[in-house]
Amino acid sequence: MKSNMSADISYTIEYSNEFATLAVNVPDLDLEQEASFVLEVHESELVFTLPPHHARIPSEKALRLADVYPKQIDYEKGIIVYDIPLSKATVKNETPAESASHAYGFGSFYSGALNIVNNQDFKTLSNPEIYTPDQRRSFRLDDEIKDFNLEHYGMDHVQYLIDGFGLHSVEIPFEVCLSKDQQIRIRMIMDEKKRDVDKFQTLSKNVTVCFNLIDIILAVLYDKVVNSNELNEAISHVNIHRISCSLSYFEQFSSYEDVLVAFYRRSCMYPYYQSKDLSRKCVELLVGALSKANSIDWVLEKLLYCYDAFKSNDCVILNHYYIKDCIRFIQLCKPDEMLQDAGCCCSKILPTIHNKSLGFGEEAMVRKLVKDIIGADEDSTDSDDTSGSSDDETSESESISSDSLPEENVLEKLMNLNIQA
Repeated sequence: MKSNMSADISYTIEYSNEFATLAVNVPDLDLEQEASFVLEVHESELVFTLPPHHARIPSEKALRLADVYPKQIDYEKGIIVYDIPLSKATVKNETPAESASHAYGFGSFYSGALNIVNNQDFKTLSNPEIYTPDQRRSFRLDDEIKDFNLEHYGMDHVQYLIDGFGLHSVEIPFEVCLSKDQQIRIRMIMDEKKRDVDKFQTLSKNVTVCFNLIDIILAVLYDKVVNSNELNEAISHVNIHRISCSLSYFEQFSSYEDVLVAFYRRSCMYPYYQSKDLSRKCVELLVGALSKANSIDWVLEKLLYCYDAFKSNDCVILNHYYIKDCIRFIQLCKPDEMLQDAGCCCSKILPTIHNKSLGFGEEAMVRKLVKDIIGADEDSTDSDDTSGSSDDETSESESISSDSLPEENVLEKLMNLNIQA
């Protein structure tokens, strides 16, 4: 169904078995207008407001009364897309599992239908409301067993020994100063939910909220390190949402140990570089920053980085269910003590987590790879020893340059490698 509301705004609405998908076309759509998007859901009508635009959109099917956020915003084309759940009376053949409603998102604030269409970049758990937290965790663990690439991990493990992926010089400063634009963005995000101040402040002592916050920040740190502290519009959103279990499986954690184990597993699976040493570097950056006096601003800067990574792609829906609420929590509750405790706890358990198996049988792959490399080097040495005269050997020995020393150092590292998961 399509209708032109006026000369400057139009919409389309299509229906699936469970959702009405609304696409509103707004001319000259601007990022600064995001805080002004309002979609009121009534049983047979949708009311879209973005001053000065106002549209009343009739629905052919009964709608479920619920808060709805944009699932996609295309600023270039001026299109805002929503998925509005249909009324249960409209949805036929609904199973008991589908009718269940489990909390998800920041602070478990949400329980409405959340239909996410996955694509090559955006792969996350759709309809988290129909799964319990334990089921979401089980889905993640099952997917990780299928998705982990032993060969990729093994090669990256060795590559890190050779040159650290060239990332040793990348610095993520502990001291940050929020820019004027970032401060304006925070005020806009706060203004969206002025009436919910008490709701957020009740979480000031809820450490489980901090578990998900740390999970997200670690994913951001990974992306910052591999992209030299610069947002990469092509890949940053993919890295962050796939590494964070909060953002990909709407997972709820019970301890910081659970958070670090999950981060290690996922950062050694999907992104550019799959290395436990790189994972440790990210945790060490987190620990160092949370021990500083201005950790609040440091965390806010990471959340705004994530917000920017998500704002113009399919991941924008995650801004509404996690990132904006994280920013509101930090701004309203100022959880300095909670963040310091998080840093201390992560620092204490990091050695144990780092030396713990990922659970994918990766140790055997690394051993085999090291053995193959050492064997290849020995074969090459034997071949050189049996060819040419003794004069040639003497000449070759005398002509060995310092350029070969790094390779010898790498081989020595491999031979002396204490392989631990």
